[in-house]
Amino acid sequence: MWRVCLFLLISLSAWTQDAHPILALGSPAPDFELPGVDGKTHRLSDYAASPILVVVFTCNHCPIAQMYEERIGKLAADYEGRGVAVVAIQPNDPKAIRIDELDSSDISDSLDEMKIRADYKHLQYPYLYDGDTQEVTRAYGPQATPHAFIFDRDRRLRYEGRFDNSYRIELVKTQDARNAIDAILAHQEVAVKHTGVFGCSTKWQEKAS
Repeated sequence: MWRVCLFLLISLSAWTQDAHPILALGSPAPDFELPGVDGKTHRLSDYAASPILVVVFTCNHCPIAQMYEERIGKLAADYEGRGVAVVAIQPNDPKAIRIDELDSSDISDSLDEMKIRADYKHLQYPYLYDGDTQEVTRAYGPQATPHAFIFDRDRRLRYEGRFDNSYRIELVKTQDARNAIDAILAHQEVAVKHTGVFGCSTKWQEKAS
């Protein structure tokens, strides 16, 4: 039975990447113009002055994504004085989330519910919504929440993948996102440019139809 489950998981992962490919390393950052939980519209150009831009696709309902809220906030605070901008984008179509996928959350992934979550968790970083059209999400191709994309001053993609190596903070040994940021700040090559992601799969509109 476990072999069947593993085959289905691998097949689903392969299908997802074929249908929604991940933005290629070296690519320019796709533009965005999205509403945030702060009531403002956020654009890629708003962060032009920052030498590094970190875009993290994350959400409300996923238990793994919830475990990374504090880590995303800490990264944003730790690097704020070094010119690193951190933006979170909620990619899921709320209509594509099954009832059983809400077991770990009392709210879903709509913009109004994002505002509730951001207020409850005191999120200080920009938290944007792309659940209606998913145009930005399709351009970046996040496979799961969370999925990080890190761009240099020229807004070329230098790293994409997991935030770190374990959702259990006591087991974290590799700070992948921080390592990439430190390398870019030091004008060095990023040693590990891609890592596999773990979390909850992106909820595409096709799943809702």
